Amino acid sequence: MKICVTAEEPELRSLIAEEFGHAPYFIIYDSFTQKWEAFPNDAGPSTEGAGMVAAEQVARLEADVVLTGFIGPHGVKKLRSRNIRIVQDEEGTVEAAIKKYIKKHGSECVPARTSTRTDFPE
Repeated sequence: MKICVTAEEPELRSLIAEEFGHAPYFIIYDSFTQKWEAFPNDAGPSTEGAGMVAAEQVARLEADVVLTGFIGPHGVKKLRSRNIRIVQDEEGTVEAAIKKYIKKHGSECVPARTSTRTDFPE
């Protein structure tokens, strides 16, 4: 699962950015590999339509869920149309938010140990 967190700085110990569309960075954390990467927000300081631009970028980064302080209705609509889950009212550090999410949704954040596909008996 890829978890996107809005961030003030490009590091896990950064504070979560309060507003999705105007977040300086998106940190993408892959719960399967436990690796992460920071990406500057394409919307940047844009005043109009920032949520839509940011949502498009997050979709291109293949995030499954977004953790943020606040996201406006246009960003919500765009993310939901791509089946990306949204968790708002997050605060503290990026790292703490990721750990909290994984603790709550652990089974979704690890790869299946066995194949979900079964063969028919012969």
